[in-house]
Amino acid sequence: MASVDSSGSVVHAPQVTGLAATMTVVAMGLGFSIANADPTILSADIAQVRAGLGMTGSTASFVASLATLTLAAAVLGAGALGDRFGKRRLFVVGLLSTIVFNLVAAAAPNAGTLMVARAGAGVGFALLLGLSLAIVNDVFPPDRRAGAIAWYLGAAFALSAPQPAIGSMLAEHFGWRAGFLVTPVVAVIALVITLRFVPETLRAQRKLDLAGLALVAAALLCTVYGISRLAEGLKIGTVVPLAIGALAGAVFGWRELHTPTPAVDLRIFGSTRFTVAVCAGATYNFLTGGCTILFAYYLVTIRGESPAMLGLLLVPATIMQALAATGAGKAAGRFGDRTVLVTGLVVLLAGLLVLTALGEHTPMIVLFAAVALVSVGGAVVQTPQSTIMMSSAPADLGGAVSAVKSATGQAAYSLGPTLFALLGTTMFLQDGREKLARTDITEEQAREALRVAHGGTTAGSGGTNVLDPERARAVVEGATESMLGAIHTLGLVMASVPLAAIAVAVILLRPEENDG
Repeated sequence: MASVDSSGSVVHAPQVTGLAATMTVVAMGLGFSIANADPTILSADIAQVRAGLGMTGSTASFVASLATLTLAAAVLGAGALGDRFGKRRLFVVGLLSTIVFNLVAAAAPNAGTLMVARAGAGVGFALLLGLSLAIVNDVFPPDRRAGAIAWYLGAAFALSAPQPAIGSMLAEHFGWRAGFLVTPVVAVIALVITLRFVPETLRAQRKLDLAGLALVAAALLCTVYGISRLAEGLKIGTVVPLAIGALAGAVFGWRELHTPTPAVDLRIFGSTRFTVAVCAGATYNFLTGGCTILFAYYLVTIRGESPAMLGLLLVPATIMQALAATGAGKAAGRFGDRTVLVTGLVVLLAGLLVLTALGEHTPMIVLFAAVALVSVGGAVVQTPQSTIMMSSAPADLGGAVSAVKSATGQAAYSLGPTLFALLGTTMFLQDGREKLARTDITEEQAREALRVAHGGTTAGSGGTNVLDPERARAVVEGATESMLGAIHTLGLVMASVPLAAIAVAVILLRPEENDG
């Protein structure tokens, strides 16, 4: 990539070859894996953290989601800052932030300190997630860029797989504080590699749109927070954040179209390829979040398995994701982006259809097939999505465009589990209300039990009626067919989403445009 400096001279971005190229992919993959795995580690260990610091259920829920909220709010700002001050420099800041704030979390004497640490870590995650893809895009020449992005995604998925398991093992054997030490170790490795092998990227000669960044931060923060509260119903604590988020988003859009130096040049959405890629990525994130909650419902409330079982199933599925992402890059070079994108959506659709075949005693291999298909389909989608989006990025807005991918994905992922948990619970209660009436469990208690049935507290806000997974099983026990029916129906409803995305991709992505 090239840009023009203040004197009018053309400046070419530094590019990597040989060992530096390999190590750059590894370093960026490690950065992505940290942002992906760290919140999962805390969610898995939140019960121990809550007991260790004497937190209430609502406080623990907020702590578990705080890093994700600050990530969502900061990710577009991270991309814009990287464009202005250097992506590598800001990526290093992100690594240092995750090291420092996770060490503070490990030593936290109270819930307040832990909240500050998680908020700071979330900003670090935003820098890693928002800039890693942009750095890969900048430092590889055009003819090698698609392959490098595929290897970066493959490395990211592979490196994400073991971190939650290691965190849980450390927390189990050495206490909850040890779980916070996984990220600093990974970040130190990434930091050493980055400082040694990754070159600095070009800086954009443009002013920062601080007002625009503030508006989009407010829009993303309020939207993701409001979505996370939807499971509790349309209460004032849900409607107000969503309304503020919508208003801030609308003002942001108006401003970006009328300022000479926008944080995100919204004209890139005029590119059909770019818009289709954004929609495909949002589809994957939305369905992955929704599937996670349905898999958990099935395992915990119907099969009576430990919530940890889903984590065990996800480890090999994540490794398969890594292989699929890498293979998708080669396939895109041969068959074109559209073919690979549609193939990924078809695989994702197949995983959703397997959901409709699950029964009370279905072999676990069938459930794993559903998990693996959803994971692999998503990985195949992400490779051409990333390539298409980054190829649409102006030379001085690579960080911002990379951050758009992360921001839309984060919002879609937050909506998936909330929406489908809400719909699934409603379907179950409508069908099983008569059987539930014969027990001593109220409808509100049943809703709350199912809200936390996946074994964490991030899906609900806690409160006086929080019930554990054992109580959730008791809710479903007398109406198992109702829960299975809800899962089957949701599987069919969810299947309509990739079908629509496939139609959009086939119609709007022309074959002659797919040059890989």
